[in-house]
Amino acid sequence: MKNFKKAFAILPFAAVMICSGAQSFAQNGKYLLKGNIPVASGKIYLEHELNGNLVKVDSAQVVNGEFVFKGSVKSPGFYSLNTKGLKYPIQFILENSAITVTKPADSLASAEIKGSSAQEVYQSFYKGPWKEITAIAGDIYSRLDKAEKAAKAAGTKVDSLTRAGFDKEFADLDKKNQMAVKAYVNQHASSAGTAAIIYERFISYPNFPVARELFAGLTKEAQQSAIGELITKALTTDAKTAKGKAAPAISMTNKDGKIVHLSDFKGKYVLIDFWASWCGPCRKENPNVVAAYKKYHDKGFEILGISLDSKKDAWLKAIETDGLTWTQVSELKGWQNSAAKEYGVNAVPASFLIDPNGNVVGKDLRGEELNQTLAQLFK
Repeated sequence: MKNFKKAFAILPFAAVMICSGAQSFAQNGKYLLKGNIPVASGKIYLEHELNGNLVKVDSAQVVNGEFVFKGSVKSPGFYSLNTKGLKYPIQFILENSAITVTKPADSLASAEIKGSSAQEVYQSFYKGPWKEITAIAGDIYSRLDKAEKAAKAAGTKVDSLTRAGFDKEFADLDKKNQMAVKAYVNQHASSAGTAAIIYERFISYPNFPVARELFAGLTKEAQQSAIGELITKALTTDAKTAKGKAAPAISMTNKDGKIVHLSDFKGKYVLIDFWASWCGPCRKENPNVVAAYKKYHDKGFEILGISLDSKKDAWLKAIETDGLTWTQVSELKGWQNSAAKEYGVNAVPASFLIDPNGNVVGKDLRGEELNQTLAQLFK
């Protein structure tokens, strides 16, 4: 169920309403971004994600609630608007066009955007096919939650037959999700908005084989957009950690200040486990990992835990609380962790199983799948 549930956990990057608008600025290779917000004065910032960091690329003065940005972008990409006085930023696809932002209440994320064709293509998917998929997912989650609560109240766990039934429902829904995206890609293959959908659905929540197939169906223009370049980079990184490839080197400090190398584990099977104290799914999965470690450690199984925490106290407390007795390392840089970047980790939990020769033999093995894999290796 690990990948199926993750596939339906993410929301679109901006819950905004989209309407088409004038595209005359596109012909001039420039954008005019203006809006009206319930903030009388101050500065509003246009930000762009670069190498995992949110970088301010421009600012504008808010006068009587109105602001204006002018400029140009090489191709459509992910941007956001942020200002004090409103709860959350609004993230959107910026392209060379006349774009307006209006009607936010207390949050920019509630705004209405007009004028970006890529954003319209992107949002139409979430207002149509994806809305249907999430409705089905919501029903499955609700029934699963009831089953888990009932089992807990009875002092037991959800039985394997019931669990298998939920697994099948999620698997079937995952197929439906893939079919919906494929159909939408075929209809809108020339839009950077479609590239954004592929990025969110199959890169942020990794399913790289599907992402690669869908990306190949886009036009050259969409592939070479700023969003398309993000996908290309992710697919290239994924290829480096494909099964049979030598695992990229890792050198990182453990909780005691000693440098640990991945090569220290050569000759044994080692699970590289990316996690964080703030990651609910990671913490929920930890008991399964602890059980696997206890069962197979004496047979030659090791784990290298890599935390994406930024606060040492929280990291150490989680290690103790969850009983993680294997080697733990971290740079305390959050998502800027060098190993996470090298391995293309966009979501946690994430894991890579490395064989005694240092080659990748498995990815994202969790729960029963991890146990079955180890049982085969150590039989």
